[in-house]
Amino acid sequence: MRTEVSCLCLVALTSVCLMGQGASASCDPTQPSQTPNSRYRIQGGEVYDSKTHLTWQRCSFGQRWKEGLGCVGVIRQIVWQEAMNQATGGWRLPTVDELKTLIAPTCTNPAINEEAFPDMELDKLWYWTSTDTGSAVWYVAFGTGTVHNADRTDMNAVRLVRTGS
Repeated sequence: MRTEVSCLCLVALTSVCLMGQGASASCDPTQPSQTPNSRYRIQGGEVYDSKTHLTWQRCSFGQRWKEGLGCVGVIRQIVWQEAMNQATGGWRLPTVDELKTLIAPTCTNPAINEEAFPDMELDKLWYWTSTDTGSAVWYVAFGTGTVHNADRTDMNAVRLVRTGS
């Protein structure tokens, strides 16, 4: 009995530790990637997408890029207006069509290229866009790779973009 209890505790502790390390996608190996590594030029904390000609911050808002470690810190979830206010120095909140280009449709949890965009958190996979319909705003759910609308007071994560390299 003691051995069984120790194993169960070890499994529980391991699960907690792995969740703290971020997401690890489940991808369909029989399908070709629509977001292959060759599409991206990665330079430190930035990723240039040669298909869309957009440059993305690798880390989510609240994290920072640290060479050799990846995105460190905790992803912050904020309301839409605060997300819009993060647009500084050429960086801006992406449109829904821009953010959708990062979806890796053959993957889930997260549905994104994890080499280009590492250290996402499984409980924070909803990302704001700047697209406003008047009655709601749009976000991308990187758990499933789907797009939804939300109330401006919902709390979501942010990944900033700029045009060009």
